[in-house]
Amino acid sequence: MVNLDASVVNVALPVLQHRFALPIETLQWVITAYLLVITGLLPITGRVADALGRREVFLAGIGFFVAGSLFSALAPSFLVLVLARGFQALGGATIMANVMAIIVQIFPLEQRGQALGMIGSVVAAGTLAGPPLGGILTAWLGWRSIFWINLPVGLWGLWGSWHYIPRFTPDPGTVLRDLDWLGAAWFMVLTSLLQFGLSDWHRVWGAALLVLDIPASYGFIRWEARRSEPLIPLGVFRIQPFSRNLISGMAYWVLMMFPAFLLPFYLHYELGLAPGLIGLSLVPQALAMIVVSPLGGRWLDQVGVLWPGRLGMAMLMIADALFLILPRHAPLWSVWAILLLVGAGAGLYSSPNNAAVLNSVSRSQTGLASSILATQRNLGRAVGVALASILLSLTWMLHGLGPTPNQSALLYPLWFWWGFRGAFAAALVVGMVGLVTLTAPPPDAGQKPTAP
Repeated sequence: MVNLDASVVNVALPVLQHRFALPIETLQWVITAYLLVITGLLPITGRVADALGRREVFLAGIGFFVAGSLFSALAPSFLVLVLARGFQALGGATIMANVMAIIVQIFPLEQRGQALGMIGSVVAAGTLAGPPLGGILTAWLGWRSIFWINLPVGLWGLWGSWHYIPRFTPDPGTVLRDLDWLGAAWFMVLTSLLQFGLSDWHRVWGAALLVLDIPASYGFIRWEARRSEPLIPLGVFRIQPFSRNLISGMAYWVLMMFPAFLLPFYLHYELGLAPGLIGLSLVPQALAMIVVSPLGGRWLDQVGVLWPGRLGMAMLMIADALFLILPRHAPLWSVWAILLLVGAGAGLYSSPNNAAVLNSVSRSQTGLASSILATQRNLGRAVGVALASILLSLTWMLHGLGPTPNQSALLYPLWFWWGFRGAFAAALVVGMVGLVTLTAPPPDAGQKPTAP
């Protein structure tokens, strides 16, 4: 449910563009606000769960998420919708910060790859079923229905989690009043500066925010280094496999957001599809990832991280190259074929990368690693949406159109196609970063104490 709502709005973007008469760079905030709040809150919600009990905090997160979905469905304006999405993300962060940690606490090391592969299927089902479900609901019942659907699912999730998730003893060394609340607020400011700066990079104040983010980040690092109980213990980043695989995973999530954000516009402007058909056209990626993710988890248990992870990232890069050469009015089956390749590559890559991050730290740090992993995932999604929008604008500027050409202009579909190709050309560079930074942790990495 949480992952579905990171992508369910994508197909409705052309509808929202018509309804509110807004440019793409503004529309992105209905997605970015959700991802931004989740990213900013993930580190502290993971620590709160350590202090109060993981099951109880998980249940509270579901309750917040359901309430935020209700506010989104009732939003009277685009601004209120963005604010409601931020509240919804409060619950989403609380849920996401605990999922991987719960799995690690339940399953032994030798079964963890298969368990993470099944979780990968669930993440895929949510993330990738969002566009088709959003398209169908938007076409039949209007865009508000994509939030109403969360109410029955969320209430059912509350009941199921209450009955089936075991109770975990709170960490006696983590006290709620001693948590780094100032550090948490500081981290939220950092992510906000980055996201607001990226969204308006071509304006003076946007560039100023990006510049301001540099000294603010340095100050945050200095603050965390002096804390006896920091929000994010910086020593964990000295573990090379942990840090390298976080970078690789960040590149992966940036890549995943390029087709998720850009394809609905391509299918609308170039192929003339209605929202319902746009959603259905994205189903092949979801099906491929749901099927391949458990297989990737089993392959991980047999041969380790590198073979399935590198093959998956290479498949994503091939898909980006195919999107780059996709003609304006390509047959729909060719788009489906590329999406199948994207889904299969993602299914092979996601479980090895998650396992590489979690297996790089000791068992006592899996809660921290899970929160950082979820933070990386959502920051990658948010940056991916912003980067795709930036690359569109850059391509338009190179053609002398300015950063935000008029979407009602007769030639706008052609202009969008230019930007579409420019974005996927840059995606190949991002994929190369993900490929070279994927690293297998040493077999005994999880038993070694972490440097202070």
